[in-house]
Amino acid sequence: MVRRFTDRVRATLRRKPALVEMARPYVVRVDSPPELGGLRAVVTGGSGAIGRAVALRLASSGAEVHVLGRTPATLDAVVAEAREHGGAAHAARVDLQDDAAVADFFASLPAVDILVNCAGGSARGESAALWDQSPEVIDRVLAVNLRGAISSVRAVAPKMIAQRSGRIISVGSIIASAGKARFADYAAAKAGLAGYMRSAAIEFGPYGVTVNLVSPGIVPRGRVTDAELDRVKRTNVLGAIGHEEDVAEAVGFLASPRARFITGQELIVDGGRSLGLRGDW
Repeated sequence: MVRRFTDRVRATLRRKPALVEMARPYVVRVDSPPELGGLRAVVTGGSGAIGRAVALRLASSGAEVHVLGRTPATLDAVVAEAREHGGAAHAARVDLQDDAAVADFFASLPAVDILVNCAGGSARGESAALWDQSPEVIDRVLAVNLRGAISSVRAVAPKMIAQRSGRIISVGSIIASAGKARFADYAAAKAGLAGYMRSAAIEFGPYGVTVNLVSPGIVPRGRVTDAELDRVKRTNVLGAIGHEEDVAEAVGFLASPRARFITGQELIVDGGRSLGLRGDW
């Protein structure tokens, strides 16, 4: 009896954990008339998980969305998805580290009403203690998360200043303020983005342009195990999983006329993860 029980336990441990697919259809409320109808939006990093959700959110609200990235296949997939649901979307392969290419892209558009800086990401599999991290990885993380956003904002500035209106929204991270071991380069990049956002809000203010930041907590993507989902739930006070559309909804609000009097602010979307001191309850 004991042996059979032991065999069953071993068999259970040998089973691979079930995987949960985090990507799912994106469903939003469609306003009539569309809240962003007649506006043109640019979403950098639009082929990534959060960038895709943002592009679809803006397109569903009536904006004509230009989805920027470096991989044509994934860009085309996002555009096709937006069009399938009646949205207007276009793909553009632009390397944000090429200032001339960024400037040329924005110059090619007659106007830009909304800019969302979604391009970014940590070193992930290459993360390391700050004293072990290579200069190449540090430079890449800073370039993708901070330098690319600065380049895009600089390029769009003349248009928004001339039209005396616009929305600039960047996607940050709660790691910028809370910190995280082995992610010092990413924390520095996102903290720099927060400081840049506040300074840009001051400079753009007289021209009717708002500049804000949306900072997510953990947003699982791809295929993850049930155990991983349970771990993520324990990291926030809501005991829930954050999804890309949660971030996209925050961006959609800040891009809308409803946020006309909000600038220089950080909207945290993390289920309360950054509140801390949960063990004192």
